[in-house]
Amino acid sequence: MTLPNWPTDLPEPVGDGFRISRGERRRRSQGDQGPPRMRRGISKSVDLVQMSIVVSHNERARFERFYREETSEGALPFLMPDWSRNGDYLTMADGTFLTDAAGNRLTMAVTLPCLFGDQLPTYAAIGGHWQLSFVVTVLP
Repeated sequence: MTLPNWPTDLPEPVGDGFRISRGERRRRSQGDQGPPRMRRGISKSVDLVQMSIVVSHNERARFERFYREETSEGALPFLMPDWSRNGDYLTMADGTFLTDAAGNRLTMAVTLPCLFGDQLPTYAAIGGHWQLSFVVTVLP
């Protein structure tokens, strides 16, 4: 089964519209006194990504097609770029850019396997556009 890709014709999330929350992987034990003890808990947990994008009417229709048809109302996983790192230049420890043989800078291409999370897409009208907000779960 091939996973659907996030539509490339949709805009990237707005300024603070992309937030990644790490999943809790630790176990906490609180004694009678003193600070809590922390130790490694589970090896796999899910991270949450809160997203907000501003789209036109046509882009909203494209998103709805992706959500309804390509992910079966959000039930199927999909691949999405990690906009916090995707497209960043790779550098060495001293800060110089890594390049290929032709001298072109190398960039990161980071893709996340995701599912739509508990907060399903909501739409808010902003003038002639729409603000879509939702949460996706990053699969381990």
